Amino acid sequence: MMVMTRDRGYGDLLSELRGRRVLVWTCGTCARLCDGLGGRESAERLSESLSRDGVDVVGTVSVGASCVIQKVSDNLPADGGFDVVLALTCDIGAGCVGDRCRAEVVNPVLTFGSGYLAADGTPRLRSVVCGRTVSDESLSEVSSRHGVPTGPYV
Repeated sequence: MMVMTRDRGYGDLLSELRGRRVLVWTCGTCARLCDGLGGRESAERLSESLSRDGVDVVGTVSVGASCVIQKVSDNLPADGGFDVVLALTCDIGAGCVGDRCRAEVVNPVLTFGSGYLAADGTPRLRSVVCGRTVSDESLSEVSSRHGVPTGPYV
């Protein structure tokens, strides 16, 4: 699983999206498991908040894994109707969406790297070099060290 969190606050995201037609896209696997950053419910709440704050949100899409090109291709709206995709995914998922659509992709997510979901449900970032674990930290520890918040935007 990819371990990730937000890279900015809601106000900054709102400023970047105002005046644009936005498709909110999210992954229901890793992004959802990383303290609810992504996933259908989080994306729908964010879409509603953005709409209330004047952003033209044209739709919300949640797929099981945005790193699977066929899932991206199968779920992109055929009619377009948007000029930016807000991708609540890891950087790989956002890149896959960008490869399949003609719109700009905004990815307000900081991807730390690969990890796992601990037995207690805590996302953990694990770094392995030559088969040896050199670090194993919780998402909250990594986010704190980098000075960024965890959890969904709203």
